Amino acid sequence: MGLGFSTENIVENVTNFVTGRKRKRTDSDDEEMNKCIEIALRPPKKKKLHCTENYIYKALFLEGQNSDVTVCALGKEHHLHRVYLYQSPYFASMFGGSWLESTKKYITIDVVDPAITLESLHVVFGSLYNSDVTLNPLEIVPILATATMFQMDGLIDLCTEVMMETINPKTSLDYYNASCQYGDRKLQEACIRWFLVNLMTHYYNHSNMELSTIPISLMAKLVSHPDLFAIQTEYSIYVMLKCWIYSMQNDKNEWPPIGNVNEFFSNRTVKTPFLYTADGRQYISVFQHLRLQNLITHQLDIVFLLRDNIIPKSWLTPVALQQWKNVLRVNQNEEKGPSNVPDELFLKESIRCGRILNSKGRHVWRWTGFNFGMDLLMIADENTVSIKRNHRSEFEQLLSFQTTRHVAIRVTVAQLNEQKQIIYTKQSEIKKVSLWKGQEAVIMTFDGNLEYPLILSANILYITPEEIQNQNDESQQSTEAVNTSE
Repeated sequence: MGLGFSTENIVENVTNFVTGRKRKRTDSDDEEMNKCIEIALRPPKKKKLHCTENYIYKALFLEGQNSDVTVCALGKEHHLHRVYLYQSPYFASMFGGSWLESTKKYITIDVVDPAITLESLHVVFGSLYNSDVTLNPLEIVPILATATMFQMDGLIDLCTEVMMETINPKTSLDYYNASCQYGDRKLQEACIRWFLVNLMTHYYNHSNMELSTIPISLMAKLVSHPDLFAIQTEYSIYVMLKCWIYSMQNDKNEWPPIGNVNEFFSNRTVKTPFLYTADGRQYISVFQHLRLQNLITHQLDIVFLLRDNIIPKSWLTPVALQQWKNVLRVNQNEEKGPSNVPDELFLKESIRCGRILNSKGRHVWRWTGFNFGMDLLMIADENTVSIKRNHRSEFEQLLSFQTTRHVAIRVTVAQLNEQKQIIYTKQSEIKKVSLWKGQEAVIMTFDGNLEYPLILSANILYITPEEIQNQNDESQQSTEAVNTSE
């Protein structure tokens, strides 16, 4: 009656169910089943017979049965097999070329790398017989050194993978040194990223004596990097370097009170700036990367810089002169802030600031210092970071009267795990923002479900860099010269 069933069908189905009789299989059911079976059987199934590998490893490698070549390294003999050694390009070249060792049954290898140990040789040779390799992070650098010597790229990649997963305060420096020595760029970049976040948040902020273990070459890289997570302002980087030098020059077993550090430099009887002394010259490459224009934005900071007498006045004078020029440009309405600055120049000139947000909620703060009449408030809530041009009437005499000011800013938010590794990070674009008095602007949003503490890092540029100013001045002079000649 218009519906697709009948009472007869219902009765038949119920009867079959009650009596246990099944419905007849149709040809279409068989075809569909055969098709599924065919699909399931089509790809070959790969299964690993572990007992075979284990037997090979035990009988051939550990017991040396049927060995056709003995390799002696670091005074220990290894009874091995050429067919397995051919997996290493080092041995493949030795056996396949015109070397004396190509036909010898006893080969002595001169191991010159002090990082290579008997244990690492055992692991590396054993990996030629068994693909299951156990890599202990505390012993992995010797294994990487040995794998590099024998040119075993697969094992090198495994070492790199484990090391990148276990970068932490105990391993970071060893891993970094290994990455430099053995040319592992991927690992080196991972270590640098780890140090950029942890140099001040862990090594310095926690008064950890591990700061003194950081070599000069690495410190220079970190201080020069635009992604360095500063805590507070650029001046904090300078203070951290003071403590670092003190610990390098004195007892490294105790973390010095800041008063001791200050006295160490201010009580020197020699009037020569510390960086120009015999002890201090080695640190010049580090201090050259400080952004000096961002160290002289607070009166007390200048007092301490002069008292410490670490940085030569000849470095500071031209910077102070340029900053005074910037003040006059703002005061005479010739400078309203950076509006067209290339990203590379922004990253080179911007002030690096940072803050640890210990709890969820709304955070409002400012980083101290003179910012050419710009009182910039930072605002962070559960998932946004904003800036606000503060312009309260009681401070109006200290602030710029310009209706609109430009500022360039980039913000990074990061969350770390127990190993101090980044497990979440988000970075905004370099934003050129125009702010009128009292205006607020959102810079970035981030995941609101993160666990605290979070680390917030900011690169901020309040003024057009001197390089751009000079280009503009030259362009203006050329235009005036043309107009005069006409």
